[in-house]
Amino acid sequence: MRRLLALLLTGWLTGCWASQQSVDATNAKLAADQQVIGAQQRQLTKLEQDLSATQQRLDNALRASADTGSDLMSEKQRINQVAGRLDEIDHGLGDVRRDLVSSRGEVDSRLDELKRAIDAQSNKPPPVVIPTDKAAHFAAMESARAAKDLTLARTLGREYASRYPADDKTDDVLFALGDLELADNHPAAALGEFNRVLKSQQNADTHHPSNVLAQTLLGMGQAYLALHDCDNAKLAFGACESRFSKDKSGQDAHGKLALISKPTPGMCQAPQ
Repeated sequence: MRRLLALLLTGWLTGCWASQQSVDATNAKLAADQQVIGAQQRQLTKLEQDLSATQQRLDNALRASADTGSDLMSEKQRINQVAGRLDEIDHGLGDVRRDLVSSRGEVDSRLDELKRAIDAQSNKPPPVVIPTDKAAHFAAMESARAAKDLTLARTLGREYASRYPADDKTDDVLFALGDLELADNHPAAALGEFNRVLKSQQNADTHHPSNVLAQTLLGMGQAYLALHDCDNAKLAFGACESRFSKDKSGQDAHGKLALISKPTPGMCQAPQ
């Protein structure tokens, strides 16, 4: 009986000792796990702090970038405004320059007219004596033309055309006046005389055109070209070439048409 009790007591003590070991091992493992968890918690806390600091720096950088972008946009707007204002000023100056050139041209023209008037008064020629005889009148006109005396030729020529509008030599006189005006660099006045030649042909016999018609058409083309009016110059030269292709005037007109077909800078555009 005693032996049996001793065995039972020994088994129970052995079981208690084994259970205590298991509890101790579990406690030790739990403590180790808690240390690991604590270390991970501290690492997590540090990572959260680093993330928060990084986020703050990023927010600050974004705000600085936004402010810089806003400043750049403002500067660009100001630059564009200044550039626009400069364009307006430059355009205004262009208008002023054109007005100045135009005004200067008018002033120069008036000064030239005044100078000519003063010269005419100071060197006033004797009154023109117009011959009463038609042949003598025409001869005086031819003499003035040969001397290139435009003032005397005008007086004699216009009086001849007024006195003898239906005379065969009137178209010669009118052409001579136009030719003198063109040679004296008065293309507009030359066109006036050349047009009078054409008008005289309207009532003439179409089978017997004026002997100066070819030269008149050529002269008209040259006058229009001097005025930079290439469209009308081509019409005049074209009429001369088509009607008088075998004459020297027609051949000259052909050369002028070739020249206009490849105009040089400023040829067909009046200077500003």
